[in-house]
Amino acid sequence: MNRFSVLSQLLVVCGLAIVCGCKKAKHVAAETQATEPVDDRNTNFRPGASVLKNTVQAGKRTAAMHDFEQLKTIIYAIELDNNRMPSKDEIRADLTLNGQNLLKLIDAGAIVLPEAPKKDGLWFYEVDAEKAGGIVVFQGNVSRATADEVKKLLGLN
Repeated sequence: MNRFSVLSQLLVVCGLAIVCGCKKAKHVAAETQATEPVDDRNTNFRPGASVLKNTVQAGKRTAAMHDFEQLKTIIYAIELDNNRMPSKDEIRADLTLNGQNLLKLIDAGAIVLPEAPKKDGLWFYEVDAEKAGGIVVFQGNVSRATADEVKKLLGLN
């Protein structure tokens, strides 16, 4: 056998091994998908969803982040006026006068307000954030959190 035929046979064997022997990696996103149904008002990325659906989600998430910033500012202003964090009812009363759109989001269940938010705790969060992750306001900071992080903030872990 000449050197060229051995080399060509080796290349053919290696090529077949690569083509036939390699298994495609599983998509990690499919394994991390929420097992419980997630409310459509939650704006977090949807593993396994189409690119179009997640692009729409990104747009909704941008608008929601703006709404969360507005609500955070309103709560902060009430807290400065009263020298304490407002209750859920006080927040709702203020929104009746100053934030009709935000009140609609709370009434629709898109934003979840705890009964008595704590300054050093969770102020409010997005619906189903404990299932799929989402937007939270923790200690006055608006951010995105994973489902596990939200559960921890809610004391569910």
